[in-house]
Amino acid sequence: MSNGKPGAQALLEFLAHRGKEISPLLILTHNHPDPDAMGTALTLAFLAEKLHGIRSRIAYGGIIGRIENQTMARTLRIPINPLREGDLQRYQNVALVDTQPPFQNNPFKRRRKATVIIDHHPQHPSTLADFIWIDETAGATATLMAETLFSSGLEVPSRLATALAYGIASETENLGREAGPRDVQAYLTLIQKSNTKALARIQNPPRPPAFFGLLGRAIRDAFVLKDIIGVHLRDVPTPDRVSQMADFLLTHEKMHWALCTGRFSGRLYVSLRSRKADARAGRLLTRLLGLGKAGGHGMIAGGSAGMPDEASENDWRDKEAEVTNGFLKILGLHEPFDLQHPFAS
Repeated sequence: MSNGKPGAQALLEFLAHRGKEISPLLILTHNHPDPDAMGTALTLAFLAEKLHGIRSRIAYGGIIGRIENQTMARTLRIPINPLREGDLQRYQNVALVDTQPPFQNNPFKRRRKATVIIDHHPQHPSTLADFIWIDETAGATATLMAETLFSSGLEVPSRLATALAYGIASETENLGREAGPRDVQAYLTLIQKSNTKALARIQNPPRPPAFFGLLGRAIRDAFVLKDIIGVHLRDVPTPDRVSQMADFLLTHEKMHWALCTGRFSGRLYVSLRSRKADARAGRLLTRLLGLGKAGGHGMIAGGSAGMPDEASENDWRDKEAEVTNGFLKILGLHEPFDLQHPFAS
């Protein structure tokens, strides 16, 4: 599909053409939905129902872990629920948002053809759907849905405007990371219709003591080499804590790269962040973990690697070292690596 409004118009035409034929529609996000995915899913459900009476259910395969994301879902009353056993068999029509079937961050069968795919990550060669709108020029999938909402002619509810505005802001670090003119324009239009008090509550939620324990560990165990900072968090309560700590470590004024890993449910989750606009973080992490096990954009990327059920502590540490060493080698550094731990007590 083409970029910008032509893509939005094509999506509206597809929904009009298929109509109730695709009702009920299962709208599936990635396993640990973030604001971009939730705002996109909520808007797609709204458009499908208001324009063509298409009933839908929004679902995800993992957990909503980050406190801000939980607060967003609760504050904006987003009807997103864990995927139930048998849902993928019961629903003949499935829309994937902010993800694609071959990615290993959703439960959708890799070779199954989806009804709709809307995403801003690079298109996987095996991605199949009746309607595909993948636009890497957008800084957030929520930008694509905002353009579709504007093109629909419908009144923009404050709840949707707030969800989409926060989705764009969080995905682009307040329009400072990989945001283009379309993201800025969509955000400026949405923020005028948003509930700013709700946005403030979402962005500044109360945090449990465990969060500060993990934050302390991330600082204490962080390693540094030249302009690279990283940490192996070991066990984490949710996978999205890994990306959250990577974002935090990259705020170190002398660092241009942040690498963070965490163990969750038999997988090692990896998050990569960079200040460099030409970092190609997604390609780098794909090279490190393998095709389908990682995804991302120029400055951010995430992925995971499975571990055997019988993996020992040494096995986990070996894998963490493999990720670190592989990353440093890709950046052109040579062994032995003199990792410093400047914040260790």
